[in-house]
Amino acid sequence: MLPVEEDSTTVSMMKKAIFNNLSDRYTGPGDNHLLDCTALDPRFRSLPHLTEDQRQDVFQRVKEKAVQIHNQTNSSVEETNEGVTDTGASTHAAEQPAVPADMVESDLQQPPLKKTALEDLLEGTFTESIGVAQTNHMCGIEAEIVRYRSEMSISLTSCPLKWWKENSKFYPLLSPLAKAYLTTPATSVPSERVFSTAGDVVTSQRSQLRPENVDMLIFLKRNLKVSSYTSQSFFI
Repeated sequence: MLPVEEDSTTVSMMKKAIFNNLSDRYTGPGDNHLLDCTALDPRFRSLPHLTEDQRQDVFQRVKEKAVQIHNQTNSSVEETNEGVTDTGASTHAAEQPAVPADMVESDLQQPPLKKTALEDLLEGTFTESIGVAQTNHMCGIEAEIVRYRSEMSISLTSCPLKWWKENSKFYPLLSPLAKAYLTTPATSVPSERVFSTAGDVVTSQRSQLRPENVDMLIFLKRNLKVSSYTSQSFFI
């Protein structure tokens, strides 16, 4: 959008107006979200419009968000497994015979189990491995980001979602974040068109249409593709 000598006065004014309009729209916290989406698009992964420090900041945020999604996924899996275990445990407890009333509490208490030699030897290492596993995931995401940034950008006409689908096996930790970000519509134009269609369908002369009929009419208007010849034949 920078003016050049070859630009006429009209073109220079248009560039300035467009630049000012975009500058007002893409500022604040939402700007980081747009930069992260751009970094995850294999067409623009090099981020040539940013400085090297800005690129590092963008991919640092991408790494942190990828770790966050990975942790959320693991937590959901663990909660599901715990729910299955609790259900099994409650069923097993229900099958246990009732405790006689004449038994005192001391009879029910069991002495703590002694540690085996293997537990005594490797317990510290096993406990620390939880933190090591988390670190390994961090390193894995960093390695995927390095590999992702080193690849060549795809052509502008290529589909980024298709690229991530085909390469998700090479980026198992990074691809969930890319799919979550890149499925967000980049523009409100399609939804605005639907609203315009709704205004054409529901008028003062058709104000008694039921909601389900309005839904069907809008759906047919936006999705039905009929040639002009077929449309003329239908109304004839």
